[in-house]
Amino acid sequence: MKFAKTILAFSLAAAMAAALPARAGDDDGFAPGGTAIDHHTQQFSNLKIVMDLKAENPASVGFGATVASRILQHPGAKLVVIIEGPGIAVFAKKNYLDHQGIVDNWVDLAKKGVRIEYCGNSVRGAGLKPADMAGLSTKNPAIVNAGAYPTLAHYESQGYNPVVTTLLEK
Repeated sequence: MKFAKTILAFSLAAAMAAALPARAGDDDGFAPGGTAIDHHTQQFSNLKIVMDLKAENPASVGFGATVASRILQHPGAKLVVIIEGPGIAVFAKKNYLDHQGIVDNWVDLAKKGVRIEYCGNSVRGAGLKPADMAGLSTKNPAIVNAGAYPTLAHYESQGYNPVVTTLLEK
């Protein structure tokens, strides 16, 4: 009988120990600050954003389109995107077939009213000219500007809030 009680006690202790990690994970008091508040569906109205997209490669250009699309989901959002860096070559007309899916995402954004500007310094740095760049939309054509930083400052002076977008790669 004593042996049965020992086994029963041991079995109960083992069962309780096995359940502890699950209980600790479910307990708000276990994590610092408890549980995060869920606002991931919150909408903001009338955002005015100038996005500085530092594009290193086609993946970062595609990531920028994803971020821009998410910004446009907010009602009344106004968005200007300044694209700079070596990834600017994605928008060269001669590279369209190589990057058609990415460029077409930007075409859709331009059609939705996103103002897209290419950094003139990056265009020249890639060995391109303004005439080499895709316009994206006839009603809202992309612009080759005088440079990213003066253009960003201009939009900030117009009340746009700056956002810097950079793809973090491993």
